[in-house]
Amino acid sequence: MHNSPSDVIAEQVRKHRKRLGLTREQLAEECARLGADHLTFAALTNIETGRRDRDGRRRREVTVDELEVLAHALAVPLLLLIFPVGDLDRVPTIPLEPAVHPRMAWKSATGAEPPVRMHSDGKPYADRSTIGGPNGPTRLEAWRAVVRPIELYQQLSDETDLMIKANGRLTHLEQVKQGDSTEAQHLRKVREHHLTEMARLIETMMDSGIRLPSYDPQTAREIIETGLLTHPDALPSLPTFAEDA
Repeated sequence: MHNSPSDVIAEQVRKHRKRLGLTREQLAEECARLGADHLTFAALTNIETGRRDRDGRRRREVTVDELEVLAHALAVPLLLLIFPVGDLDRVPTIPLEPAVHPRMAWKSATGAEPPVRMHSDGKPYADRSTIGGPNGPTRLEAWRAVVRPIELYQQLSDETDLMIKANGRLTHLEQVKQGDSTEAQHLRKVREHHLTEMARLIETMMDSGIRLPSYDPQTAREIIETGLLTHPDALPSLPTFAEDA
């Protein structure tokens, strides 16, 4: 029975431990190697079994620090331990709300959807309750104010990945003496397109006061060379080995 997120985590830890063929002793050893030697066999037993005290409360909840360690030890995306999409039909979230579909909880946790509440008929709706009293912002307003960095970082990550992919293929063609081929010429245009999109997104992030990611010096230079950055000196670049020395 999933009375709390810790109950779901416990079930998923047990599931993935067994998937990997690990005993609790072995999982405890993995956790110790990651610096969490307090996650002993006994601690893992209490987490997995959900032992209750006389008031019906779990004897052992899972902290955020421990969740990070367990996800790493079990090679599982952290959120999948809390919202196991494709495994459960419903997961608990906040105590006063009924359980929701893991996909809905996942999207809310990642910022893809605003925080939701559930009607008595089981249908979700955006949470517009106020924070801190009737004159405070609604949760939907507060969510919209902070979710922009997630959207921009995801778009920037996608464009960066596509640029790196095109660059990798282009490098290969140049190494095999096909740098003048039709494919290579096309890849240069593709690469330039993604660099331009990266620069546009970075400029938007600068305007929004969002901290920028660091790039290797060559990529940073190529982004600056698009001429789209109002403040090119603000783009951080990773140090080279010479700069580290």
